[in-house]
Amino acid sequence: MKRTDSDRWLAYTSVAADHQTNVFCIPFAGGGASFYRAWRPFVPPSIALCPLQPPGREERFMETPLDSMASLVLGAADALAPHLSRPYALFGHSMGGLACFELVHLLKERGAPLPTHLFVSGAPAPQLASLIPPVYDLPREQLLEAIQRYGGLPEEVLRSKELLDLLIPRLRADFAVTGTYEYASRPPLDLPITAFAGSDDQIVTPSIVDGWREQTTSAFRLELYDGGHFFLTRHAREIVLKLSRALA
Repeated sequence: MKRTDSDRWLAYTSVAADHQTNVFCIPFAGGGASFYRAWRPFVPPSIALCPLQPPGREERFMETPLDSMASLVLGAADALAPHLSRPYALFGHSMGGLACFELVHLLKERGAPLPTHLFVSGAPAPQLASLIPPVYDLPREQLLEAIQRYGGLPEEVLRSKELLDLLIPRLRADFAVTGTYEYASRPPLDLPITAFAGSDDQIVTPSIVDGWREQTTSAFRLELYDGGHFFLTRHAREIVLKLSRALA
């Protein structure tokens, strides 16, 4: 059977049964769908965790990565179109949070069903995204220094020239998604937003994350956790618990 584009984007996904809510997750720069496998032991039966896999990552490594917010969001919207008849929420960390925001607006323009909740993690509020200096066009060594400040790549990867030669073009594409992002002012969304932030994140600081409150006319919560930009790695259990309580 021929795989559809939706199949490729939702490679690890089993969408919701009748009693479940889908939580579609858009990965961070350099990340892939497999990141969320570690969350599965904490996910209650009421939730189907559905990570998206954009081109250029993991089993889609040989595909050309997307390097603009418009192309990423359009691909995600088309892939999710067959799966929006049931209740769903969106979750995105860092780049993924901004992509989720733009995805909601695109779905709204299309007249598609909207999520019941938007969860963003370590992501700058869209109107403040320009405060984060772009890094996608830096020389190689400066780019690697910037990536180390984010803390998203293992040390063994950063020490391997062969792996970096493969990854850097894809990392540049990912960082270009946010580095070339231009915020367009629109009315706030009429859906609740929960924003997660690392108390020690020196790049996307809690005050920048707190700006998400301006993007909703509904409920807003800011949840702070110990750690830097990738605080969610060691706080997975608590974050999943917050998700499930908000969706209950």
